[in-house]
Amino acid sequence: MLLLCGISLFFHSAMAEDDTSIVLREFKLPEYNKETDDLEYIIYGDEAQNVGVIINLKKLKVDWIGKNVNDIKGTVTTPKGVYDRSTKIIKGEDEVHFRSDSMDVDGVGFDADQKKQTIHIRSKVKVVLRGNLMTDGEKEGLKKQTAKDKIKDSK
Repeated sequence: MLLLCGISLFFHSAMAEDDTSIVLREFKLPEYNKETDDLEYIIYGDEAQNVGVIINLKKLKVDWIGKNVNDIKGTVTTPKGVYDRSTKIIKGEDEVHFRSDSMDVDGVGFDADQKKQTIHIRSKVKVVLRGNLMTDGEKEGLKKQTAKDKIKDSK
């Protein structure tokens, strides 16, 4: 944890120099919500080159965090991307992969908005949905039926 904080501190202090280009290797950059201090996402990569507010990333991975650090809502991976720290948007022209519990999405070219935790994949998109695609009403009905069945079985 101390190493993570040190890397993050170094990364942020290095980025304060807008006219300096800094290169980091095998980095981890956590981003926190300014109002709540909740961890929102973590950017990982093999290499990051900072040029002003722009960071050129290689072998990039982004974990979008849910309610806690162990709750990963989705993961984006791509060979390279460009992260704009001012807008919190990562863009890339290469292949991109999104993985979550409910779907896999692959394609080419992307815009990933870290604040909104959304990704737009521009072309050659392939989507694989997993799990049961029920409406909220259907899910509620299933819960009620399961509860009734449990009561019936216990008699």
